[in-house]
Amino acid sequence: MSHASIPPQIQGKVEIILHPTDFSAASDVALAHALRLALTNKAELRIFHVAEDASDEAWEKFPSVRKILSKWGMIDEDADRSSVTALGIQVEKVLSTGRSVSEAIEEYCTRHAVDLIVLSTEGRDGIAAWIKPSLSERIANKVAPMMIPVLFVPANCQGCVSLDSGEVKMAQVLLPVAHEPSSDDAIEAGLRALSAYGSTTSHLTLLHVGTASKFPKVSVPENTWEIQRGARDGNPAAEILAVATEHRANLIIMVTAGTNGWLDAIRGSTTEQVLREAHCPVLAMPYIC
Repeated sequence: MSHASIPPQIQGKVEIILHPTDFSAASDVALAHALRLALTNKAELRIFHVAEDASDEAWEKFPSVRKILSKWGMIDEDADRSSVTALGIQVEKVLSTGRSVSEAIEEYCTRHAVDLIVLSTEGRDGIAAWIKPSLSERIANKVAPMMIPVLFVPANCQGCVSLDSGEVKMAQVLLPVAHEPSSDDAIEAGLRALSAYGSTTSHLTLLHVGTASKFPKVSVPENTWEIQRGARDGNPAAEILAVATEHRANLIIMVTAGTNGWLDAIRGSTTEQVLREAHCPVLAMPYIC
């Protein structure tokens, strides 16, 4: 491995998953992804909401994990809370009041250990994104210094986890690679992400946007997922999105070091550009120099 390394949160098992929700249909799809990850990793799922006050009405709006698990055929329709615990997971509902959503999540992550954040995102591009970034981007920027991986689930996508059945669809995964961050680190991040979902049959495409003859050196582990390489010329974000569409990617994994230079400061990082237009979930994996 190179001088870069994967954040300590992702080196071991994912144990604590935070899912901020606004109780919308889009958040329900993101919740399915968070719950599936919790089940696979026997993790604790914390469903987080920000409200004006801690009224009974606000608590009553929280989604029912038991209803989802019943629909997935994992527990009986009239099962009690102990049936959820018997699946090896813990579910906690957190209600925060009196501050902005992004600030509340930042404060929570500062005070509590969090291994992964799962967010619904509405997506936005062009001048609107520059003037007013989406809430999901503001949240991601707040927690970026904490090196917490974030899974973004676009509002208008089916995702890689079915809300109706809990089935995981991870046939095609796209992993852009570059000279920096290290491609070895990108591959490790990608394989760990697939392991977190319990996927063993995924087709992983390594994409380098640049000269094919200068494809980054990569060390691909043996006896692992089917892996192929591809190279494209052009704008990184545009080519990543094009390949994702062509391959009907179920997931895009972006290993990111954040913004890079004045151009990114105006247009947003490559990861942010991909996030705004992607039609499948995007996992942003920060790395440590």
